[in-house]
Amino acid sequence: MKTLRISCVAVVLMTPALTVGGANLPAQVEGHRSGLTAKVVAADGTSRTVKLQGIGCSESMCSRVFLRSKTEEGVPQKTWLDSIASITRRTENDALLVMKDGSERRVTLVPDFRVLYVSNALGLAEKLDLDKIRSLEFVSQNRNK
Repeated sequence: MKTLRISCVAVVLMTPALTVGGANLPAQVEGHRSGLTAKVVAADGTSRTVKLQGIGCSESMCSRVFLRSKTEEGVPQKTWLDSIASITRRTENDALLVMKDGSERRVTLVPDFRVLYVSNALGLAEKLDLDKIRSLEFVSQNRNK
């Protein structure tokens, strides 16, 4: 009986490590939230609506709330996902970020931030490689922060 109890406790303690991406990342950092709704346009022109859960590499999610990239000059930068209106792929390594304030930024994508972790219309988790999409446009939502 004691062995069974210890096994049950071990399973409960390991459960957070089995989440998508293997990371127990916060859903809110410095007032910025995850779970943003976005319209994704695939390379073939088809579009669909998803909920963006985070971004990372093919192995794991690295962040739920920001994108790491480099400026055209090669300077590393962090951009909050909830400050972006849309992301459009320009080349294999470059993207154009259109910010909610109307400004634009051309950035170089870093390897650990090229895979979008999303939930589809059925609520199922998926990974979308930025190489396979043409653009991502965040759907405006009225939320109190």
